[in-house]
Amino acid sequence: MTRARPYLLLPLLANTVLALAVAACATERKPIRGFDKPPPGIVLDGDPGGTVMIWPIFDVPAETQTFRPRLNGQDAVWVSSPEGFYDYVNWPMQGWTGGWDSWLDGIPPGAYVVELIDSAGQSWGQSASLPIPAGTGPYNPSGQNPGVVFTHFDGQVGSWTIDPATQDADTATDEITVTNLLGENVVVERCTIADGAPTSCTPVGTVAPQADLRTVETTVASSKADHPGLIIHPASDASQSYQRDLVQGGGSFGSSCQIERILVHGMRPNIVFSPTGATSFAMSTCYGYNSGPL
Repeated sequence: MTRARPYLLLPLLANTVLALAVAACATERKPIRGFDKPPPGIVLDGDPGGTVMIWPIFDVPAETQTFRPRLNGQDAVWVSSPEGFYDYVNWPMQGWTGGWDSWLDGIPPGAYVVELIDSAGQSWGQSASLPIPAGTGPYNPSGQNPGVVFTHFDGQVGSWTIDPATQDADTATDEITVTNLLGENVVVERCTIADGAPTSCTPVGTVAPQADLRTVETTVASSKADHPGLIIHPASDASQSYQRDLVQGGGSFGSSCQIERILVHGMRPNIVFSPTGATSFAMSTCYGYNSGPL
């Protein structure tokens, strides 16, 4: 019988031990939070995907709440790392949220009902079905992104959609709808803005409580020192107002913003790029609490 020579087995044993050691030390990559496989929901990985802008006008209690956007009743899921990890989209909000906007991009093109729910699963707003086509992302150089507005304050709950596909062919005009959420009439005037102040105003119309007024306004080059603008204020108090400069330029993350809704909510804190104590009377779905692209 031939005996095995121990010194010939040593390399084999060494290689076996090394292989076992490498296997034992191999690192399995796992996310610190989230999922290593897509969880139930709509994964925002469309290429090219669509984008929807979302404007929540909420009055959230003092404690910060986490809200989750949904598309057609399914939670939005984003790719949280290049390694292919996933997580649900969550947005923390607190206090008055008017003037703050966010977006979902990478949406597989299609028609969607957009919704925001809180951490308890309660809906704070649900939109009508909105077409979301393929695009170039939130910073859209070719036009305006679809949008949704939600209101949830003072016992009012509402939603509106902005569909750029409905705009007219005249790129020199903006189609503006003024929505009055107050309990009194609101006046809309067309004025000349000279040295930052309105002059030579003429009436456009009066908006009853909970009603809309639609107007098509011609815009001018932003280089003009004097330019037209809309002034929106309560019928009883012209000192509270919102000024919309009718000049050419892009809106929220887009090269143009021709379909716009201005929501009149009354004087509220303006916490978006404003000093402490600043207030705003109305919000635009193109420019937030700004007066326009100037």
